[in-house]
Amino acid sequence: MISMYMRTRWLVVFILAVALVSVWTRQMTGAPIEKDSAQLVRMALNLDRHGVISLEEAPPYTPTDYREPIPVFASALGIKIMDGFLGAAPDDAYFSGERVKYLKYQNLIWLPLLSVGAFWAGFVLTSSFSLGLLALVLVNIPFAGGHFGADLVDGVYSDVPAAAFFMLASTSLALGFARRSLGYIALAGLLFGITTLIKAPVLYVFVGLLLLLPCLYFLQRYAIRTAAREWLTLLVPFACVIAPWMYRNHVELGSFQLSQRAGVVLMYRALKDQMTPLEYKGSFYVWGPSTLQKPLGRILGFTPADLRRGGRLQHLNTALDSDFAADDLAAERAGRPDETLTYYRQARAERTKLEMELDRAGHPQAELEGDDILKKRAMTLIFEHPWRHLALTIPFLWRGATFVCPILIFALVIAVRRRRYDLALFSLPAFGLVMFFALFSHFIARYALPAREVATVVLVALVALLWLPKTNRAFSG
Repeated sequence: MISMYMRTRWLVVFILAVALVSVWTRQMTGAPIEKDSAQLVRMALNLDRHGVISLEEAPPYTPTDYREPIPVFASALGIKIMDGFLGAAPDDAYFSGERVKYLKYQNLIWLPLLSVGAFWAGFVLTSSFSLGLLALVLVNIPFAGGHFGADLVDGVYSDVPAAAFFMLASTSLALGFARRSLGYIALAGLLFGITTLIKAPVLYVFVGLLLLLPCLYFLQRYAIRTAAREWLTLLVPFACVIAPWMYRNHVELGSFQLSQRAGVVLMYRALKDQMTPLEYKGSFYVWGPSTLQKPLGRILGFTPADLRRGGRLQHLNTALDSDFAADDLAAERAGRPDETLTYYRQARAERTKLEMELDRAGHPQAELEGDDILKKRAMTLIFEHPWRHLALTIPFLWRGATFVCPILIFALVIAVRRRRYDLALFSLPAFGLVMFFALFSHFIARYALPAREVATVVLVALVALLWLPKTNRAFSG
């Protein structure tokens, strides 16, 4: 009977795996890659061809830390493998067509890794094989063919690998705390380090986690020596993973930062803090889920006409097909922030203007210095209006974590009240990531993917905790 039960389990897993791989593969095409994906591939090509991580399309190939390294290394390895079978090709061949389709197949590593992580997390938090499988299925819903997931699967974005390693890191942390296992805690530090080299904001989440851990040690009445040992066991592997990249950036660029873009992203946020009360109200319409936009428009008094040139919500419309998008982009590229029509392009035009001025003045690291200056200016704007900044956090949470944030808050409250500290620790990094993006970025939907996937598993664990108590005994901490 047991043997038949196990065979049935593995048959279900096999069928599910085949179905998922089929769904993922069908979405990968030779369609051109743009924006973030194109930047990653450009950096990977330069690493493979010229031995330097650079965004330049022609010599000299100056080093950059514009994007985090692990996705670049992964794409560079994919290019090397492709060239080994097909022979080298002109650079353009890797941005559309057959070769970019093969490059997208790296998602057939990240998506199964995410799925395994979701099953492991679901099983750890509920001690139920069936609920682990349910978690696996649910985290794959975004990748089942919808517009949001299709863009990620049919691209070379860093969000999917980040979600995979973030899931594994959060699970290792929860399990390490529940079992008081230094091995799992060290693994968590290692995995959080890897995730940071995919998504740099995880650094700040990890620092916040380190600061909050003593509270859990206090609640669990840890001996000081035991708490210190576990804390260091988490920290040291993390530091060992990220330190070489930070040192490389210091040597090549004169900065220990993990990646650039902090300045322009903070400026997006700082400029949007300046929106009018009417735009604040309209942000809930513009940034709401697409299925709710029409009813929200009726309730709040907005229509698509408000997003057009001269409309009441023009400044919030970043759509590339808007009736003024071409003019907005031209102003950005010319470095003329006063001629832009949206907050988004205004921030980018400020960056372009700074870089052009620094370049004319002969600064060798104009891009890096410009980002630092922009960061300082953005922080000045934020500190001038701190209450306005906090008020804007609400629509940004609505934009990027409509359902994720409430789930995580509820989970943290229930987990602490029920003394399910493993569930609390599993949820805490995701909550930290959501709050970081809400406070310090323009929080577009895909930024929340790692937290969204964790929140999906958390939802399964909450159902088990509240209504299926027999599934919660093995790893209750």
